[in-house]
Amino acid sequence: MVLYVVYRAPKESTGRSTIPNRLKALGCQPLHRAFWKIDEKKAQKVLEVLENNQPILLKRLREIKNPQVAKKKEFAGLGSLVVVTFTLPKGANREKVKNFLRRAPCIRLRRSVYAFSQKQSVYDKEQKVVDALKFVNFIREMKGDVKIISRVVIINRLSVERLLQETRDHIEKESANIIASCKELYMKAHDGNDQAILRDRFLRIRRRFSTLKRVTAVYSVWLKIDFSKNLMRTYHALRKVNSALPQK
Repeated sequence: MVLYVVYRAPKESTGRSTIPNRLKALGCQPLHRAFWKIDEKKAQKVLEVLENNQPILLKRLREIKNPQVAKKKEFAGLGSLVVVTFTLPKGANREKVKNFLRRAPCIRLRRSVYAFSQKQSVYDKEQKVVDALKFVNFIREMKGDVKIISRVVIINRLSVERLLQETRDHIEKESANIIASCKELYMKAHDGNDQAILRDRFLRIRRRFSTLKRVTAVYSVWLKIDFSKNLMRTYHALRKVNSALPQK
């Protein structure tokens, strides 16, 4: 059976070249940088090669698998995924991609490799979020090269736990950034800065919060993660700023 492996490339240049050579020696086929197709019989040896690089093993299934919750109400599986890999053309606006991904309830496997839920119903209630198809079309509009692998599941549990924690950290960081922006804006409002400029910036921050709410709503359905405390703290920060600005 064919498996796939994604890993985080080492920072040192020697490791970046050594690992691909060792994987090729095991008969692995590169699909995108640190994303390879491997023979299931060689999986253990591949994991040994990548033991320090956070390897994620994926298997393709015929059926669609739902996310799983264990008996102790612990999240046990992400369900079937659509994995999207992409390469941008030279000179492409990477900041534009970063901003677009803010609207995407997905899981970052590594740089330029993202996993979306295979179940489209997860995204249906939040029309303004970015699903796999919207993201693929966006990258193609930027003249980027895209590969799509559907109906895959992650089969090493430790990777699932790590990716869930990274997703939590990502949302908490975005929430903290919005709160920090609110605090800065609040201070400027009290210092008598130009109110029109402050109001315009406040509207941009509020749009970021609206995006965050939509994304976390999808994560709560898909990954069973409760971000209500983060959202409440962020909401209170926005209300405080709004009260300091003159109302129209």
